[in-house]
Amino acid sequence: MADRKTVDVVYAQTLRQYEERVELREGDTFRSVISRSHLLTVFPELRLEKLQIGSYGRMRKLDDPVAEGDRAEILRPVTADPRSVRKRKG
Repeated sequence: MADRKTVDVVYAQTLRQYEERVELREGDTFRSVISRSHLLTVFPELRLEKLQIGSYGRMRKLDDPVAEGDRAEILRPVTADPRSVRKRKG
């Protein structure tokens, strides 16, 4: 039996993390993989069309194709200017 090809869908809040492995189908995009995952059920406040997506630190679009081993990383909006935070720390 052949190994199944998969993609990980990941999302993290401050105190809660989510990771789900989704079976990859031919022609899958980030949109289709996220839609098949349970992410939008677990976090109903997320809206698919509003999500910013990355894969291993690179920005991706919902309609970009997904390859075996990719990660659909759901990015949270930046809430503070990183330069300001660094200045306050020291």
